[in-house]
Amino acid sequence: MQDDPNAYVADEDDDMTTVRATCGMLLHEMSGAFGGEEVEKANGGSFSAALAAAVKRRMDEAEAARVAGDSTWWKLREATLLAVGTLDDFIVETERALSACGRHATFSAPGFLGLVLDRDLAPGSENSIPPFLRGRALWVAARLAPGAPPAAATAVLGAALQSLDPRAPAPLRVGACRALAQYVPLAPKDGLAPFLGPAYQGLGTLLESEFNAGDASKAATSAGAAASLANDGDCETLHLVLEAMLVVVKSDADAAAAWSGALAPATLRVWAAKVADPLLAADARDVLEALAAVPACVPSLHQLAVPTLSGVLASPDGQGPMLVESTLDLLAGLLKPAGVAEARAAHAACFRHVVALVVSSDDVGILQSCAECLRAFLRSGGVDSLAWGVDGVGGGGEVLRSYLDAVARLLSPSLEDGACVFAAPLLGQMLRRLRGEIAPLLPEIVSAVVTRVACAKQPNLVASLMSIFARLVHTDCDALLGLLAQMPVPPGGTAESGEDGVAPSRNALELVLRAWCGYQPDVSGAFDIKLTTSALATLLASGNPALDGVGVKGELVIETGETGQAAIRTRAKARATGPDRYTTVSATAKVLELLADAVLEAQEAALAGGGGGEEDEWESDGDGDSDDDDEGGGGGGGGSFFGGDLFDRILSKGIDDAIDDDEDEAEDPIFGIDTQGFIKERLGTMHARGALAGVAQGLNARRQRALMALMQ
Repeated sequence: MQDDPNAYVADEDDDMTTVRATCGMLLHEMSGAFGGEEVEKANGGSFSAALAAAVKRRMDEAEAARVAGDSTWWKLREATLLAVGTLDDFIVETERALSACGRHATFSAPGFLGLVLDRDLAPGSENSIPPFLRGRALWVAARLAPGAPPAAATAVLGAALQSLDPRAPAPLRVGACRALAQYVPLAPKDGLAPFLGPAYQGLGTLLESEFNAGDASKAATSAGAAASLANDGDCETLHLVLEAMLVVVKSDADAAAAWSGALAPATLRVWAAKVADPLLAADARDVLEALAAVPACVPSLHQLAVPTLSGVLASPDGQGPMLVESTLDLLAGLLKPAGVAEARAAHAACFRHVVALVVSSDDVGILQSCAECLRAFLRSGGVDSLAWGVDGVGGGGEVLRSYLDAVARLLSPSLEDGACVFAAPLLGQMLRRLRGEIAPLLPEIVSAVVTRVACAKQPNLVASLMSIFARLVHTDCDALLGLLAQMPVPPGGTAESGEDGVAPSRNALELVLRAWCGYQPDVSGAFDIKLTTSALATLLASGNPALDGVGVKGELVIETGETGQAAIRTRAKARATGPDRYTTVSATAKVLELLADAVLEAQEAALAGGGGGEEDEWESDGDGDSDDDDEGGGGGGGGSFFGGDLFDRILSKGIDDAIDDDEDEAEDPIFGIDTQGFIKERLGTMHARGALAGVAQGLNARRQRALMALMQ
């Protein structure tokens, strides 16, 4: 095990059947059972005292054995370090809580770490301390890092760097990576600088060594299950090395610029070879993207990576599993911080291959990655990239037409709904960044989106496509309504029979407004919620006469029995009487209802003060709805206004504070909208011309109160 770091890591982290692992679990149980009142007692209570006494006794016994010439003396000391590291959370948290009370802990993390540094990791002790013990010392130092003083960082880093040599025993290499990952962020910047160069060199060399050793191991292993196990095992240390690399790269941009050549080639090799391992590939991609985030690293990193990525994309059929998809993801990540020169070079090498993939592939993962990659091309090149040509030198075809072909493919009714979801973010950015160039093509684009809405079956697809209409509402509401009113319902979509009580759509405007009102509750993501909500407010305030005759689905018609109570609808009765029937309400009334729901949710979140979890909010909403069940009105009913996956985050922060991690959205003018203020301003416009009161009368009392509070 001392020669194989992967076996060492696997034994440490995964094997829970050993006596050591069982003892570690027992220590955890004991700290939970007897350490609960530590802070209430002077100096940390009985468990801390027992721990301190046991650690001292075992350390003294190990020292006595060493003095007596026992060659196994170090095993007792190593076991003691393991026990302390196993209780790291308890030790650090107890000391932190006692410190807040102005008291000292019986067992101190800094104090114990000082003993380890003075004895096991002291400079010059490399030959006197067995490698396994020294590796354990680095491990326990990493575990206790949250409670370590900044002054300890340089000492631990010095010991860790001495152990990065690929020829060092496995426990030393593993412990060194763990210690670097924990102590680089703790070290003062001026004190860290001398360690960064050796860290880059050591980690780069170690990554190459571990990667080559894994290849050699697989080559020497017979085919079958043993080869699979070898492939799994050689990833353990690579994970640790890449995690340490990421921390080092992020610690100092100047050092990253100076030493990126020591890491980037080996990291790219690991990424390409291990792409089938999603966790390991993500680790390698994170390191490369961290390097790309340093402007000085971008040119050399692009020169290194883009030819490799282009080669993969040029011949996708001959690649291994997941390599094409991961290549697209890495390319998108490298394009985010790219300057114009790097963006154009990447465009010349890869753009046509990405477009070819998106128009030919049926793989959902590849289509998603293609869409994200095209967004990255558009972000990095902007409108200027339209003149670059598909080949990057002014030829090869029109770039705009290539974008449109990609969108047309993503909107194709022949694709499953799950693949078409990725059309909306790409098309949305095209509408924003290429507004003038794309304006003449809007009828073609709107027709394609309407056709896909008509045949969509998944609510999340319909909800995502509503963001396209929302952008067009913000651009020119009246023009969009006029275009949709003149556009017929596309053939081949999901048939509207009228059996639900709502007559079939007469034109594309009715089709879109019914879909929008029906699926607005399924819109997810803070930005899309803001985009569509503000667009609905703009739509309502426009006063466009095209809205007057549009009817949308309202409330469920409840049948009553002879007693006047709601009749129970059994499956047999449903077969006999047909599908559920709904009322038809005006589109303006339904839109105002959705806006009132948005305001109501935000007000309730404000009253909650951002506290409470998702369960509390759901209970609050349920109670509130039950209070108003009998208040009448034409409300449309069910479901929270917000997408469920972001419910807690949005309600806890408010609709205007929940931010998605998307650079396109962060740069978008819509991002800066104060949603409630926007709704208030638009409704104020309606009220000024006397158009609000009549529509608001159809709301139930709860929604009316929400709007009245907003307008005050």
